[in-house]
Amino acid sequence: MIQMVATPDAADTDDMQIGTTLLNGQFLIKSRLQTGGFGIAYVARDSLDRQVVIKECFPSGLCIRRNGRVRPIEADFEAQFEALKRQFIREARQMAKLIHPNIVAVHQVFEENNTAYMALDQVIGVDLLTLLEEQPERITNRFLHAVLSQMLQAIGYTHEHGLLHRDISPDNILVDEGNHFTLIDFGAALELRVQPAGNQSMIVAVKDGYSPNEFYLTSETHDFSSDLYSLGATLYHLITGSAPPDCQSRLAAMSSGAQDTYLPLASSDFDYDYNILVTVDRALELLQENRFGSASAWISALETTSRVRPVARQAPLPDPYLEVKIAQIVETTNKLLERKKRDAKQTAGAALSKQAVRPEPRKIVDIFGNRIDDLDAWQAEQEREIQARKRMHKAPDDNLQKSGIGEIGPVGKSVINRVIARPTPVRHLAPSSHS
Repeated sequence: MIQMVATPDAADTDDMQIGTTLLNGQFLIKSRLQTGGFGIAYVARDSLDRQVVIKECFPSGLCIRRNGRVRPIEADFEAQFEALKRQFIREARQMAKLIHPNIVAVHQVFEENNTAYMALDQVIGVDLLTLLEEQPERITNRFLHAVLSQMLQAIGYTHEHGLLHRDISPDNILVDEGNHFTLIDFGAALELRVQPAGNQSMIVAVKDGYSPNEFYLTSETHDFSSDLYSLGATLYHLITGSAPPDCQSRLAAMSSGAQDTYLPLASSDFDYDYNILVTVDRALELLQENRFGSASAWISALETTSRVRPVARQAPLPDPYLEVKIAQIVETTNKLLERKKRDAKQTAGAALSKQAVRPEPRKIVDIFGNRIDDLDAWQAEQEREIQARKRMHKAPDDNLQKSGIGEIGPVGKSVINRVIARPTPVRHLAPSSHS
């Protein structure tokens, strides 16, 4: 397998001279358009005075130009250079069969100057890398859906015709002012039905960040998911502004026990439709079996996945009104509890006070306010005094006896008892002024 690494524009000495004619004057070279890892593109004018693009097989690092002819730098590179020319011609002829609005059209394939050429339509527009640098404001949801939809259609069509592009990147997709996209540069294309075992003789475009892991390994098979990985990397670049981490660094990190250095777009805060972000993540899986197996599978995923990012489940936000109500309830409850505690203390104190202070016994006094401690003894003494008076005054008085006054008997006793038994306030006699 021949790995061709993309290089900056070649020096002027590698270019064909302006004014050079090809195919017996059918094409006139006007200017150099760009240089890639597999060849140089020129703007030319054909015999019908139409402006076209001429792609020359000129693998950098393997060949040089001498007296207008292309030759290997060293004799050891001769076999590789010849293999590349054969593949270039074969894939160009396959491309000529691709008639699709989003694929650059190939009109002619021919050999000259010890190398091979193809004549293609000139597509008016800029590549996505230039657009991102000069007009980043054009990268919107609508733009991303357009490029993804049109490129999936083009890549799916290419795969249906048995070809892998194998060099999809922002600089190989052109866009015009109306957001019409065209896939170009099939210089590394592979015809699937003639894919050699182990990929030993295949030319491979290796672009860090855009090339899947299998492009770095001679033992791995290239399939539809390989092109879809590169398309995913292209979308990733448009979304984030830079290419994703290359597969080699991702594998190195994971093999050392660290996490994958790729940060999923679906968990990022990029303000683009969720179905684009999540499907790009899947296309950029390291393992081929985890990616989309076909362009149609990616299209289906876009249609069935919501454009709106699902809301992550989280604890409900606190309700300020509810918090205020809860605080009021707690405050009221605390006040009631404090009041109950206070009332309970007062009740307990009153009970203890009643137990400690016993009421004084009722005081009994005579008509002069003298305290009577022993009522029975005092009554007996009063009876004796009455009897003594009666003996001293022996003049009987029937009227008095009939009235019951001074009568000795139950009636008289009852009257005296009622009088002396009535509670009388204790009077404290003021001391005499004569004493």
